[in-house]
Amino acid sequence: MEGDKKQVFYKLAKKVYSNLSVPELYEHTIIKKLGVISKDGALIVDTRPYTGRSPKDKFIVFDEYTRDLVWWGEVNHPIDRNVFQNLLNKAAKYIHDNDIELYELDVYAGANPYYTVRVKLLTESPYHAIFTHNLFIRLNELNPFKIVNEVFILHLPNLKLEGEKDGVRSEVAIILDLYPSPFIFIAGTKYCGEIKKAVFSFLNYYYLKEFDILPMHCGANRSLNNMETALFFGLSGTGKTTLSTDPNRRLIGDDEHGWAENDIFNFEGGSYAKVIRLDKNKEKEIYKATNRFGTIIENVVYNEKREIDFNDGSITENTRSAYPNKYIEIIEQTLMGERPTVIFFLTADATASLPPIALLEGNQIIEYFILGYTSKLAGTERGVKDPEPTFSECFAKPFLPLNPINYAKKLYENVKKYNSKVWLINTGWIGNPYPKGNRIDLNYTRKIVNAAINNEIDINNTYMHPVFNIKVPRIIKDLPENIFFVHNTWENQEQYLENAYKLKKLFDQQLAKYKPVLA
Repeated sequence: MEGDKKQVFYKLAKKVYSNLSVPELYEHTIIKKLGVISKDGALIVDTRPYTGRSPKDKFIVFDEYTRDLVWWGEVNHPIDRNVFQNLLNKAAKYIHDNDIELYELDVYAGANPYYTVRVKLLTESPYHAIFTHNLFIRLNELNPFKIVNEVFILHLPNLKLEGEKDGVRSEVAIILDLYPSPFIFIAGTKYCGEIKKAVFSFLNYYYLKEFDILPMHCGANRSLNNMETALFFGLSGTGKTTLSTDPNRRLIGDDEHGWAENDIFNFEGGSYAKVIRLDKNKEKEIYKATNRFGTIIENVVYNEKREIDFNDGSITENTRSAYPNKYIEIIEQTLMGERPTVIFFLTADATASLPPIALLEGNQIIEYFILGYTSKLAGTERGVKDPEPTFSECFAKPFLPLNPINYAKKLYENVKKYNSKVWLINTGWIGNPYPKGNRIDLNYTRKIVNAAINNEIDINNTYMHPVFNIKVPRIIKDLPENIFFVHNTWENQEQYLENAYKLKKLFDQQLAKYKPVLA
């Protein structure tokens, strides 16, 4: 589907609206009864039955170009080019036979003006156009020196596929065609995050392969006084958005960045924040950005006055808001920063085994990056209700088209070259595993992170964790000392050690897959 071949979708549509404003897209959404306006002006939408990503329905077109390039297997499922072409033919027929109106939107990905990618969305859903407008960089907010590529997205959430008959697994498909020009096809799911993560998957391939730029699933912020940068790696629900959105620092971005030779740059121009149990006192910036006109809020419960109950997870635990970064008061307008001085690996450890902070050194950096350990939290994927231990290489496994070793080696090379300090931060449970224990207080985590950023932790006053062999600070100012001796937070310390060794065994088993390559 190259060049004018993409035009078939435009020609078959009943009408194509191009780059409508957000108020206009609001109107189209309301008229089509696809959403309602909250008391504070946000647009509430319901994406059921899919309220999370569908990783088993993600494909990459298999051909001579991708055969030996892509990391095939659990994450990247191959789909034959002929099957893909048949699906596009089906999409064209769907658009024609159902008199579908389409919405075209042009945005950018990649805030570094030398490495900007144009993103062109063609969707049947006006609120998905708002989502894309919010999440990526608006045309009037960047003056790129060079457009290095363009990715085209055909988005038909109401087109239900026929599974095996169509050569896919279900009624849903997210397909990436890498060659000769990037094309993304999404069908069967209204979950907004599929658009965001499909583009991220492409950038994870493109930036590393073409420019030797490290793509990262991380948040980033910088000092108010200079461009000193901190990175926050972690999966959904580990605190990337919350911790990187700090009123005392400038937010570069909360989720996706590139590490070029001289800078860090955001891939996006917005945030996609988890809002389950959103607290306006603990997460003021996110709360304010969520509750205003222009923001898309997914799958929340509200009353007849259109007041949202952020504590109600009866639809899904994976409630989300999508807003442009300009809604955050202290935003770094360039969406860029200097090379990082400090890097955080965030994990929501549901086993309550890991300390709230530990210093990673030498091979530990590469090992914990390859591990990408966390507990998969409810709602971020279909079928997940309780936290379960999971490993996501480079904290980004579902979005890596290339072998994780490529990304891990590049990170280690950068950390060594620029002498960045790397900390492991547990934002998960303490005292007892889920559900008996409590999640570590967010205010504690913020103080820990700030102490690390401000170089206020005495790395000479640490102890070696007896199970994980990582250096744990004995004390951090204004925090209770017992939380750093995590075994002391358990009533039964023998049970703690049993639990910790069990987790360590899982770590060792996971790393064994990569030992020959990392040696």
